[in-house]
Amino acid sequence: MKATDEFSEYYNELLDGTYDCVDRIVINGYYPMLHTGGGFRSWWRLLTGSDEQLDDTHLMRIAGRFSRRLRHWAEHN
Repeated sequence: MKATDEFSEYYNELLDGTYDCVDRIVINGYYPMLHTGGGFRSWWRLLTGSDEQLDDTHLMRIAGRFSRRLRHWAEHN
């Protein structure tokens, strides 16, 4: 694959194919702790301090906040 910019050159080994117009970036990550029996619950406790708010509403809220913050950062950078 031919890298055309600094980002592509840096991540060349991890990229599949090329695209000349950036309209979205997909970040795939692997966090081993979240793939174990109680890993997600343990991560949530580290993040919030307890399991009290571990429900769909709070998970969607945290995902929305992350999305808005990432979009805001991307617009300004």
